[in-house]
Amino acid sequence: MFSISGKIIFEDGQGNLYNENGEEAMDWEEDVDPYNLQNLTNLTRYKEHQPIELDPNDPALEKLMGDVQTRVSSENSKLKYNTYSVDQKTLFLYYLKIKLYKAAKAAKMSEVNERTGQQWAKRLREDAEWNIYEKNTNRVNRKTSQLQEEHKQFLINYYDEFPQARTKDAVDSLTENFENFSLKETVVGEFISKECNLSIKRITRHPKARNDPVKLKARREWVEEWSKTSMDFNTNCIFIDESAFDINMRPSTARSARGTPAIVVTPSTKAISHTILGAISAMGVINIEIRVPVPPKKMKVVGSRKRKASAPKKPSFGGTNSGHYLNFIKKTLDQMDKYPEMKGFYLIMDNSPIHDKKDGDIDHIIESRGYKCVYLPPYSPELNPIEQFWAVVKGKVRRSQFGNTEDLKTRISEA
Repeated sequence: MFSISGKIIFEDGQGNLYNENGEEAMDWEEDVDPYNLQNLTNLTRYKEHQPIELDPNDPALEKLMGDVQTRVSSENSKLKYNTYSVDQKTLFLYYLKIKLYKAAKAAKMSEVNERTGQQWAKRLREDAEWNIYEKNTNRVNRKTSQLQEEHKQFLINYYDEFPQARTKDAVDSLTENFENFSLKETVVGEFISKECNLSIKRITRHPKARNDPVKLKARREWVEEWSKTSMDFNTNCIFIDESAFDINMRPSTARSARGTPAIVVTPSTKAISHTILGAISAMGVINIEIRVPVPPKKMKVVGSRKRKASAPKKPSFGGTNSGHYLNFIKKTLDQMDKYPEMKGFYLIMDNSPIHDKKDGDIDHIIESRGYKCVYLPPYSPELNPIEQFWAVVKGKVRRSQFGNTEDLKTRISEA
């Protein structure tokens, strides 16, 4: 038994402390922000990773390229993937076109494979429109299919009407509609994939209300109304939304020996979902934040060790809510304030409850900072380009295995 600030504290012999009323004797160590967010990337960092314009008359070019050389030398040993960074490609162009080095030497100075550098230099000479920063794709010449254009159009129309039809169903339909048709499923399946450009995907379910006549009318009226204003998706709009990620994100298919299941080992069968809040524009990524889970509070008592609270004493903040969203909006506006040309931009978001449309707090904050707030009509994700952005990011997150939350953050930032 001992006293703290005039109060009697009892210890039960098992490390638990109680006051004279039999209640746990504790003092919360510190208040934590239940709406805390951690930045993954923003427009400033995005611009830092864009190619430098190689102007030989720019007096600052030499210093800029010296900084790039330093970054390349320090980061190249840490590369995880067999790809070349924007800095390496910029450095290669600098040595090749400004310093007039040979391709092999320019490649060596940029820490690029010598043969790759020579191929780049050759293509730059032969193709003036080639962009070295674009991702290369391998094109395969395919043998012309035995099936004709009429079969192609028939199959495209068939799958437009019956998207879940199997290859056997398509063959049966071709047999019914074309005289003397006798090709096998394997041939038709290859034709569907390569010539009709139809691939098997995980289905996306749309709620019936999405295509309800009332919703379609509201969507059309929204477009007509805002098209009369200065709003332009390509020049003065910021698109905002949130999406969920977790460490178990994997491609939905995998390979295994015939007759055996494709089993993928994951860190856990049910991973914690992390909410990512994003803002993008035609200029690039404006701000990406991840919701940080609230850590368990600790209590401190004079003369005793710190310990976790045995039970929550305040309402817990489970999912992402309007507090997180408000915090994200403020950080996004802080980022936009750095670029005067963004003043007056439209911030476009959907009607999610956490966007706090009814109370008007979000609208007030955005408008008080010199921007405009626009809400999309219900069931209209196709009007928000950030939906395609999330699809691209998730595709890159799924590309290979990773094992912990920090890898998830890194993978999202790289995507």
